Amino acid sequence: MVIRRIPDIAALDAWWSRSRHVGRPVLVLALCLFVGGCIWAASRMGLSLRALDPRALVLLAVLAPVSLGYSALGLKLMARAGGTSIPFSMALGTSAMATIAELLPIPGGAIVRTGGLVKAGVGLGRGSALVLLAAVLWIAAGALGAGLAVVRLNAVAGWALLGLGAGGGILALAWLATLAGARFAATMLLYRVSGLALLALRLKLAFAVLGVVFALVETMPFVLATIAGSAAAIVPAGLGVSEALAALAASSLTLSGAAAFLAVGVDRIVQVLLSGLIALVWVVRDRRPLP
Repeated sequence: MVIRRIPDIAALDAWWSRSRHVGRPVLVLALCLFVGGCIWAASRMGLSLRALDPRALVLLAVLAPVSLGYSALGLKLMARAGGTSIPFSMALGTSAMATIAELLPIPGGAIVRTGGLVKAGVGLGRGSALVLLAAVLWIAAGALGAGLAVVRLNAVAGWALLGLGAGGGILALAWLATLAGARFAATMLLYRVSGLALLALRLKLAFAVLGVVFALVETMPFVLATIAGSAAAIVPAGLGVSEALAALAASSLTLSGAAAFLAVGVDRIVQVLLSGLIALVWVVRDRRPLP
């Protein structure tokens, strides 16, 4: 359904048609992992709804539209690199739909973003390359941030992350510079670094909702866990995977794995709820009936 809300691109629609027949069991399994993990984490922490910090939750909800606006800005930058432009309202709606599409057991978010660029006039090949390289740069930036955060606590893991992040980042930036120019590559680097700060702030607030407070830089391993889990396209939106990776990272940093699992889950729930609301508004305004 989500894929059909974007332009009628035969290759993308065929991909969705082939994948949806096996997607439901994977989605159910991922949901069970996520819900079961959240129940386990809340039980381990002895947490109840009354124990949640409402101020931190409100601030986290306020950051949700900011994050969607950030994603929309990325689409506008990629459209410009493709030699065209995309209205902010369309970029915002596409970003919201992409967040929901990531719940599919395929790279649904990437497909929707590519479709949005194609609808704006970017060629399919160029649009796909821009989305792919932006994703690689995002993962590389997350690895660099996590490496800087943990290198003093775990030198082996820290330097490994720094090496992977630097290698992947250089490769992505070089390819972006070849594809759209050095100025665009530098802009995307700045864009991704600011995105790390935004995601780190969101996770800091998500931890605060649970009553766990620590420095902003200490959220970087969980930022990488969120990004890496989402990159696992075989599991819808990295559902449960991001949370499990966050719990694993927490155990190596002598933090509560249950709190890390639940904090990443809280952030995910807030983002998906808001994206679903905006996506619904966008679909209604689009005036095309859903299939």
